[in-house]
Amino acid sequence: MNRLSNLTSNIIALLVGAALSLVVSTSARADDAGLFLKALQKEAVTQLSNESVSSEEREQQFRSLLTENFDIGGMAKFVVGKYWRKAEDGPRSEFMTIFEDIMVQRFLPTFATYTSSDFKITKVVAKRDFYIVFSSVKTDGGEPAKVLWRIKAKENSGFIITDVAAEGISLRSTYKSDYTSALKSLGGDLSALNVKLRDKIKSGDFAPKNSG
Repeated sequence: MNRLSNLTSNIIALLVGAALSLVVSTSARADDAGLFLKALQKEAVTQLSNESVSSEEREQQFRSLLTENFDIGGMAKFVVGKYWRKAEDGPRSEFMTIFEDIMVQRFLPTFATYTSSDFKITKVVAKRDFYIVFSSVKTDGGEPAKVLWRIKAKENSGFIITDVAAEGISLRSTYKSDYTSALKSLGGDLSALNVKLRDKIKSGDFAPKNSG
């Protein structure tokens, strides 16, 4: 009986140990996700605040940060929705390039105005297969805005950002609503949407609008 009791205790101890190890590992990965975002923000501030580089170099630096740390391909597929499967390879490839250009035009001016003190990470929550990093970003009016970052661990190492939500509004969901609606009116023609988006990029329509 004692031997059986000892065996049971050992099994329980192993299971508890494994569970504790999992909790510690998850917690460590959550902390790593927060550190990843903080390091990315610091790198962006350092590069984009460098006044010795040209605007073209600054854009190229930001584009590199964007493509290395954001899941641009996954986001592009998501925002097109069901129309992605119906489109041919050519329009798909063009849309990915266009979507990257939209992200650069939209977010480069925003990131370029950040300083380290403007950005603070407040909490990291581990979900089933991704992490939500809560952050606070100081706005022009001085009031902090709540920004949530959906971050996924890569298969080998590191992390990648799959979505951003400001004050509860998801970037991916907003673009999906806009683009699928536009595609519906265009008969699902991704090539036609690409033409319209190219025109908007040339006009600077995706750049942040000055509140004043």
